[in-house]
Amino acid sequence: MRRDFLKGALATLAAPALATPFTRTATSQVTEPVNLSFATFNVGSSWYVYGTALSGPMQDALPRGSSIEVLAYQGGIGNPILVNRGDAQLGLSFSALSNWAAKGIIAFDEPLTEIRALIGDIATPHRLGIVVRRDAGIESVGDAADMPIRLVTTARGSAGEALARLSLESYGLTYEDVTAAGGRVTHIDLPVAIQQMRDGQADMLIHNVGYRHPAVLELSLGGGVTFIGLGEEQMAYIAENYGLQPGLSIPADEFEGVAADIPSVGYPTSVIVNASVPEAVAHAITRAVCKNPEALHAAHPGLASFDPVNAADPLRNGNVPLHPGAERYYREAGLL
Repeated sequence: MRRDFLKGALATLAAPALATPFTRTATSQVTEPVNLSFATFNVGSSWYVYGTALSGPMQDALPRGSSIEVLAYQGGIGNPILVNRGDAQLGLSFSALSNWAAKGIIAFDEPLTEIRALIGDIATPHRLGIVVRRDAGIESVGDAADMPIRLVTTARGSAGEALARLSLESYGLTYEDVTAAGGRVTHIDLPVAIQQMRDGQADMLIHNVGYRHPAVLELSLGGGVTFIGLGEEQMAYIAENYGLQPGLSIPADEFEGVAADIPSVGYPTSVIVNASVPEAVAHAITRAVCKNPEALHAAHPGLASFDPVNAADPLRNGNVPLHPGAERYYREAGLL
């Protein structure tokens, strides 16, 4: 079903292509200057910092006169669209969203056939976080079947909102079931959702939570909320059907009031690339990043976990096929 969000996203993505189109080649080395554009997110966001950090060693590996322009847009759902269209040759993506894009599910109306995986697991994974008010008596997302729960999510079509729908689906529920039980589902900006949780106007917030996510950390400091997890069966369902990484957690003491690890599923950040990028270019920039992990480690705390050993892992790339140039490097390095 075509989502209003995606229509809006496509309208805002009508920027002109910023680099010369490529013809697929398989030369062994890069001999001419290359101009690439790299889709990230807003200036000041962690993804913008990540893109800037990655572009340094990448550009150093290319011939003199080459450039990599870091774009301050579009984010988790928009970036695969940009890369698929060739409006950006590189992009940051969450592994699960790359999976959805390649399959044409959730927020994507059709498969995006021109995206390929380049480097996976560059940053600490975001996790599915379920925050509930302590006084609401909620022990499980499944309680929404027969309790009047006021659920808040971010805007329809966003990654956080998708996780809310998948959480309910794992229990056989929909938004309609929440309202049928006397509850309410509200889609609003995250700061407003946080305020509603703090003021007692909402009972449950489901969102994709980065490490010590500032807004969620602020909410937890009030002491009126706690985290709950999905059941083992539900986490397995989401991981198997929607490409999320199992075996993650929200550790004890990461947020105020989290006394024990909360098992979760989630997705790391990865780098995707348009399939038309020449093999030699993809090989050179993949090699440059994986041979210089310290350049990422020093750039941002979220990048401190980057280990090239995991960069080719299918799950950490959303099971999107590797670009042939990246695959060649990983085989040469013994990582495949």
